Amino acid sequence: MNKRIILLSCLCLVALCICCSAKDDTSSQLSTLVAYSETNDSNVNMTLFSPVLAFGLPDMGTAVKFTAPYPSWRLQRILIYAWSGYNESTQTFPTDRNIMIEVRDKDHTLLYKFADSQNNYFLSDAGPVFGLIEIPDIKLTGDFYVIYYDRLAAPIGALEVNDSGNSYLFQNDTLIPAKFNMSDTNGTLSYNWMIEVAGK
Repeated sequence: MNKRIILLSCLCLVALCICCSAKDDTSSQLSTLVAYSETNDSNVNMTLFSPVLAFGLPDMGTAVKFTAPYPSWRLQRILIYAWSGYNESTQTFPTDRNIMIEVRDKDHTLLYKFADSQNNYFLSDAGPVFGLIEIPDIKLTGDFYVIYYDRLAAPIGALEVNDSGNSYLFQNDTLIPAKFNMSDTNGTLSYNWMIEVAGK
């Protein structure tokens, strides 16, 4: 009789552990927010962009506006499509240089700043990759911005689109739509920066 009670107790404990772990797995699932135009259209051009190369401005960032899916949503990860480069002739990667990331609220108030070597995230001998940057939980409500400063270390992936949408250049607390006048065609060229965020 005692053996049966012990066996039943053990089975109940195992079942309880399984239920708890399943609940943890469900609650740990992250939702991903994407603000650029995802497309499988082969006619859409993707290029690498750097404000340092384009304008000679190392303190200018590429910014993307996101909207938290519900109040107090917690931002935990930032994914940026970029590349630190690779020299095929010498089969070498570039030396470490610093990139910087900022998270700002709808009023551009700085919530988080992070700097690290580009080679920790964008090292590849085959072209651009999504670099995953884990950050401490940041509770967000409404609109917020992720700003990436490549500092010529790892230019960001940019999709050529008709409307810059939620993509901007950011400098001196000012947002400028990622839309450029083309002197050779008298037209405009807009970009979507390839940044994603994830949280729960």
